[in-house]
Amino acid sequence: MAKDKDRIPELIREDESAAYIRPICLLIVAAFYALIFTGGAIWHTGPVSFGVLFATLWIVMVVLSRSEHNRKSLIMVLLSLPAGALFSIARYFISDGPAGILLTLGGLLVIASLTVGMGMHKTHKGILRSILAAGVWLRLSFIVIIPYFAMCNDVGEFKYSYNIFHSGYIQFIDFAGRLPYLDVREFGEWYHPPYYHFAASWILALQRTLTPSRAENWEGIRALTFLCSSLTLFFAYRITGFLKMTRGGRKAAAALLAFVPAFIMMSGNLNNDSMCLMFTLGAVCLIFDWKDTGRYTVLVIAALFMGLAVGTKLSGAVAAPAVLAVIIAGCVASFREKRYARGIVCPVLYGIISLPVGLWFYIRNYISFGVPLTYVLRPNSDYMYLGDIPFVRKLIPDTLVTAEDCFFHNGLEGAPDHSIPVVLCKTGLFNEAIMRDQMTTAITGYVLFLLFACIMVLAAAGMIYGIFVAARQDRSCFRIALIILAAVNIIMYLKMNYDYPYACTMNMRYVLPACVAGCIGVGDLYGYLSSRSGLAGKILKILIAAFMAAVVAFYAGCAVYFV
Repeated sequence: MAKDKDRIPELIREDESAAYIRPICLLIVAAFYALIFTGGAIWHTGPVSFGVLFATLWIVMVVLSRSEHNRKSLIMVLLSLPAGALFSIARYFISDGPAGILLTLGGLLVIASLTVGMGMHKTHKGILRSILAAGVWLRLSFIVIIPYFAMCNDVGEFKYSYNIFHSGYIQFIDFAGRLPYLDVREFGEWYHPPYYHFAASWILALQRTLTPSRAENWEGIRALTFLCSSLTLFFAYRITGFLKMTRGGRKAAAALLAFVPAFIMMSGNLNNDSMCLMFTLGAVCLIFDWKDTGRYTVLVIAALFMGLAVGTKLSGAVAAPAVLAVIIAGCVASFREKRYARGIVCPVLYGIISLPVGLWFYIRNYISFGVPLTYVLRPNSDYMYLGDIPFVRKLIPDTLVTAEDCFFHNGLEGAPDHSIPVVLCKTGLFNEAIMRDQMTTAITGYVLFLLFACIMVLAAAGMIYGIFVAARQDRSCFRIALIILAAVNIIMYLKMNYDYPYACTMNMRYVLPACVAGCIGVGDLYGYLSSRSGLAGKILKILIAAFMAAVVAFYAGCAVYFV
C-alpha cells in the first residue's frame, strides 16, 4: 500500500475566489467592441483599434485573478500597437492573407512579450493567464480569418427568403420579433429552442442602431459566438480549480482547453452550439461554486444557467445528472450539519427556476402541435446513411488516415468516413471542411491531425486514470460530477449514433463536455507521468507544445486559404 501511495503524485486544489463578475463583464465589453470595430468589417481594423481590442482582451484574462502585475500590464499592452500597424500595412498594401497571418502571430507574439516582460512566465498563475489569453486571441483570430459560412454546421445562407436552417430562423425572429407558431417538425432546424436566435437578432438590432450602413451584416453575429466561446474557456478553466491536480497538470489541461480547435471553432459557428456549451459548463462551474460557498445567489444563477442550457439546445441536459449529484451532496452536508431548511430549500429553489426556463418551449410545442418533448431532427441524407455498417465496426479505425485523406469526406469524394474515432479527430480539427487543395492547409492539417490523434488517445487514458487513480486521492463530489458528466455525454453520444446511423451524427460537437473532461484527464495523466519519470513528463510536455504550435500554423495557413 505504501508503494502505491508513493507512485501517486500529490494533488492539490488551487482554491480561488469565484470572482465571476469582472471577467464576464469585460468579456462582454470585448465582444461589444468586436461588434463595433470588427464585426463584418474586420479589415477596417487599423492599428489603434487593433491595440484597443487587444488591450480589452488582455485585461479580461489578467483579471481572472488578482495580481500584482495588473497595473504594469496596462502599460505594456501598448506593445500591441506595432503589431496593429503591421496588420494594417499588410492589409492595405499587400493582401488579406499576410494580414491574417500577422493578426494571429502578432497577437500571440504580444502575449509572449507581455508574459516575459512582466515576469509572468516565472509564476504558475502567470503562465495560466497567458495560456488563456492566447486561447481568447485564437478565437478572435478565427472569426477574422474564417468566413461565417465556412467550418460551421447547419447555418445555411442569409437571404431575403427564409430557409429551414439557423440563418432563416434568425432572420424570421429578427423581422417578426416573435417566435413562429408552427409545427417545428416541418421546418428543419427551427425545432431548436429560440434563446440563441433571439440573442442573435438583438445583436443585429444593436448593429443597425450603431451603424445603419451594416443593417444586414451577418458577420456581426459572431460577436455573440465569440463571447460564448471565450466564456466557455473561462468556465472550463475554473472547473479545473475545483479539482485536486498537480500544478503542471492544470497548465497542461488549460493549454488543451485553450488550443483544441473544436472549442475555437465555436467562436465562429452561427448556430446554437456555442451558447449551449457555454451555459452547460457555466451551470457545472457555478453549482461547484455553490457547493463550496453555499451562497444562494450563486445557486440562483446556476439554476438559470442550467435552464438556459436546455432552453438553448436539448443536449444541454447532459449536465443535469452531474449537477444533481452535486446538489444531493450539498443537501446531505446540510442535513448532517442539522441545517434542515437549507437542505430542503436549495433543491426546490433550483428546480423552480431551472425547469420552467429550460422546458417551456418543448412543452409549448407538445401542447400546440403534439411534438414529442425529446424530438430531434432526423437526418434524411442517403449519402450520409451508415446503417448498413455494424455499429461495433464504427468504434474501431479500420485503416490509417493518409495525408491526402486527412479531411472529412464529402459528396464529391466518395463515401463518408464511418469510423467514430476518425470522424471525431477530423471534425474536432476541421469540422466538415475540405481544405486539402492548398499546400498551406494540407500539410499543416495533416501534422495537426497526427498530433491530435495522440492527444485523443492520451485523453482516453487520462479519463480512465482519473476514474481509477486520481479519484482515490480526490474524493470530492466535484471529481465525481466531472466523471458523471463525461460518462453521460459519451453514453448519449453512442446511443444517438446507434439510433441515428448517419455520418453527421458522429461530429465532435456532440461530445464537447466529455472533451473538456478529456483535456482535464490529460492534465491528470501529465501530473502522474511527471512524478514517475522526468523523461515521460518532458515527452508529454513536448507533445502538447507541438500540438499548440501546429494549431497556430494551421490557422495561419487558413488565413491564406480563405482569401
